[in-house]
Amino acid sequence: MGQGLFDEYGQPKIEVVIIGTKTNLAVEALIDTGFDGDICLPIEVAIQLGLELCGSQPIELADGTRKNELVFSGMVEVDADRREVEVILTQAKETLFGTGLLKGKVLKVDFEKKSVEIMESK
Repeated sequence: MGQGLFDEYGQPKIEVVIIGTKTNLAVEALIDTGFDGDICLPIEVAIQLGLELCGSQPIELADGTRKNELVFSGMVEVDADRREVEVILTQAKETLFGTGLLKGKVLKVDFEKKSVEIMESK
């Protein structure tokens, strides 16, 4: 599914293309194994893309705070793998790649070698 990288802070990331109704945008997304959704995007990015609102859902943040967030539909492409996703918006500057996109996949993160790989499960 894809090769990732480590940023200057030692965080594993993967490049994804987010596909909206207005445009497509390639972004580096932080692989967040604590996020069980698909993609979490900064609001400014979602506005550029022209994502379509499809509902809302309750979420729980890492600090235990619960709130309702708007959910948008879009497409994500990692290498040649393209799929429809649910996108949650955030006021943070970081795009998050959640475990919803890792179902049926194997995530290999080697902190020593600073390599990230997402591959099909055998």
